[in-house]
Amino acid sequence: MTGTAAGRGSVRAGVPRPEHVRLGTLSHAHPGTISTAVAPLLHGPFRPARVVAATRYAVHLATGDRELPALAVVTRDAIRLPNALVLPFSSADRPLNLNTPWAGFGAGRVVVGPVHFEPEASWTPPRVQDASSPPDPACIGQVTVLLDALAQPLPPPLAPRLTDLCHALHAKRSSEVRRAARALVGLGPGLTPSGDDILCGALLASRAWGGPLAPLSDAVADASRRTPLLSATLLRHAERGECVPQAHGFLRALSGEGPPLELEPAVRELLAVGHHSGGDLARGVLAVGLSTACAATGDR
Repeated sequence: MTGTAAGRGSVRAGVPRPEHVRLGTLSHAHPGTISTAVAPLLHGPFRPARVVAATRYAVHLATGDRELPALAVVTRDAIRLPNALVLPFSSADRPLNLNTPWAGFGAGRVVVGPVHFEPEASWTPPRVQDASSPPDPACIGQVTVLLDALAQPLPPPLAPRLTDLCHALHAKRSSEVRRAARALVGLGPGLTPSGDDILCGALLASRAWGGPLAPLSDAVADASRRTPLLSATLLRHAERGECVPQAHGFLRALSGEGPPLELEPAVRELLAVGHHSGGDLARGVLAVGLSTACAATGDR
């Protein structure tokens, strides 16, 4: 998510940097756990990929696949993205600054420069369940107060766009929702711009609480041409209800589902995602949550 700058620079193919040597070479495969959402990428023949961002926590690959356009290789202490191959070591033990011009995937492995990874197991990303009970308006108000106190404020270009989306959601006019959501796509800096994070939250909440999923999905249909690859990929996962664990926990807390969970801990956990991604996700969730809660109580 936004908040970790991509590693920069490049190396000649086949010439390992010191950090590559720490990880190993092609003679040694590193194990990992692959998300079931992207596991099909490893089932086919080996194909080339492109490194689009690299940090100590993660390497993001452009796969060229229409349905699964990005694959993330992440350390165990990184944010667990729904498209991630999770490694058994931390970024402190073995940072993943694998800045290399070549990579590939398939035939049961992922290759990044001189290093390759072979998953030994799979994990299932959290998935939002359809048609849960909408949140209580009082809970929405409580979380809004927490966000105002704890989250970074939205910069000026984004605040009025979010207001437009909230008004459109409350009016329940699909064309207005589509137009307001489309204006948010790609808005803001970073690998996952704030506008996209807001839309991820809105998509997840719409699936959970019966919000306007269709017009929101229409608005992000061409996101791959309008926003960075990682962000477009996470929007695609959000359409399917797949998300990071912190967002899933936040939605469950608002819905009053599962084990008792206070709202404030759920908010704080979500806000720890990226520099501002968690707060933006929460804003998108609340925008849809308020409109669905008002509809359920007949409040116009």
